[in-house]
Amino acid sequence: MVSSSLTVISLITAFLNVILLIGGVVLIAMRRREQGRGAVLGISGCVVLLLGAVFSLLQGFLQSALVDVLGIGGAVGLSVLVSSIFHLIGVALLIGGVVARRDPPRPAGPQGWPQQQPPAAPWEQQQGWNQPPQQPPYPQQQPGWQNPPQPPFGQGPQA
Repeated sequence: MVSSSLTVISLITAFLNVILLIGGVVLIAMRRREQGRGAVLGISGCVVLLLGAVFSLLQGFLQSALVDVLGIGGAVGLSVLVSSIFHLIGVALLIGGVVARRDPPRPAGPQGWPQQQPPAAPWEQQQGWNQPPQQPPYPQQQPGWQNPPQPPFGQGPQA
């Protein structure tokens, strides 16, 4: 009686884990474009944990057959080993997805497309080329306006 209760509880727990992990894969996949490599690692971690949960479901159905074939010690040892491997790899991938570097968002150009600028050549970067021109220290003249000619400095008006 106790054995069947534990089997039912473990099956319910594994089933809830499967639902949770499928939801996680869907949510992470929806954010994949923004998260980049971190989302791929997160999806991989969820898939590995999902395989571990499926293994737990199968283990609940096949536990008596495993005990008959391997004995109680062998069946427990094998199930703990396989579950631990799935768990460790899945959690490691999820942690890797959280700490993975994300690309900074690009500003949207016209029509929502990301603006792409060609990379500057190394000699352009060193010389300061490819930069906008600086404003002159004096104000610019209005079109059509001309300054009257100025006499040379140090000389007075000539008569």
